[in-house]
Amino acid sequence: MRYLALLMLLAAIGCSDPIDARSDVLENQPSSNVANDSGIPWGGLKIRSSGTALEDADQIIVLLHGYGATEADLVPLADYIGGDSRAFVFPAAPVSVDGGGLAWATTEQELENARARLASLVRFASRTYPEAEIAVGGFSQGATVSSMLLSDASLPIRHLILYSPALAIDAASISPAHHARVLLAHGQRDDVLPFEDSKRLHEMLQDKGIETNWQPFEDGHTITTELLDATRDQLSQKNG
Repeated sequence: MRYLALLMLLAAIGCSDPIDARSDVLENQPSSNVANDSGIPWGGLKIRSSGTALEDADQIIVLLHGYGATEADLVPLADYIGGDSRAFVFPAAPVSVDGGGLAWATTEQELENARARLASLVRFASRTYPEAEIAVGGFSQGATVSSMLLSDASLPIRHLILYSPALAIDAASISPAHHARVLLAHGQRDDVLPFEDSKRLHEMLQDKGIETNWQPFEDGHTITTELLDATRDQLSQKNG
């Protein structure tokens, strides 16, 4: 898999220091059966949450951090995206790396394990909060793992938010029956993960007939305020 050559290059988001937020942190033990067990809280991952209380939320937005970061890194995005009935969930990646950060994967097997844990997290959230619409996504390696959920049309994901992912899924793996609306963004001057990866993913999604909000932008490996505006607008779209 070409993605393996990029695993160790994935960078953390270049945003401001994490803000303090109301957080519900769950420490869950890993399980080899996580891929098929939606009863494991949050896929066996530690999480932080902010925004509306989960039990009161109309939308639950799950955002995965990048390589070398932590679950706190994307918390400031919740304040910007906002919403009176949105709960935000920030899982912590399970692999420790040098410097005190975390990663979703440093090997191909860890990458598959991360995909399975995230799928389990989605099923758990849907089962526990059945009235809430679910969005999943992330930045860099977090977006890469999130993009792999395109292979499973059974997952109850309404929005998939992909900021600067690497290409880790092939066309044959993407289910044309997937009902997620995809927001796909990538900087044209990205020197960490190739812009061409997202461009190719966009083409594959188009070929599969999956609704895609393609957001190329003139910047590097980052998340811009314009992308957050686009994310807020997409999350506000009504079903139909």
